[in-house]
Amino acid sequence: MATETQRLNLLETRLALEALNTDFCHFLDHGDIEALVELFTEDAVYTHGSRRSSGRTEILTLFQRRGSAGPRTARHLYSCLRLQVESEDRASGTSVCLTFAFDGTAPIVPAEPHLVADFIDEYRRCADGRWRISKRHIERIFVAANNQGPVGQTTARN
Repeated sequence: MATETQRLNLLETRLALEALNTDFCHFLDHGDIEALVELFTEDAVYTHGSRRSSGRTEILTLFQRRGSAGPRTARHLYSCLRLQVESEDRASGTSVCLTFAFDGTAPIVPAEPHLVADFIDEYRRCADGRWRISKRHIERIFVAANNQGPVGQTTARN
């Protein structure tokens, strides 16, 4: 049976990982690239289709390139977060992300889903005590007809 301290540590970890995932969607949707990149470990791997970014520098470049392509309105809604806490400093999880996206400014009419994807994650608590994403793979499940694939992908559609 878990002690009260163990239960509180598990609850604290779960809340931190929920906040991490919420921050990812918020910073991405609102163009706060520096805060977004801080959510990853220095050696993080971020994949989507054939696109692979390794380390914060490549992840930063990816999102800067995405942001410099012109106005883009997006909202990422995640749910179904399932976590497996493996140790005090390591965890993994999956969630579902529904994305609305459009190259232009709001309001967008009509509102049609751009992508539904599974996020497959590994998390690590860093030396500063903050949980960060050490690996995120985006697995496409439902894809809009006009969705050409992830920005920076080397081939069309996954």
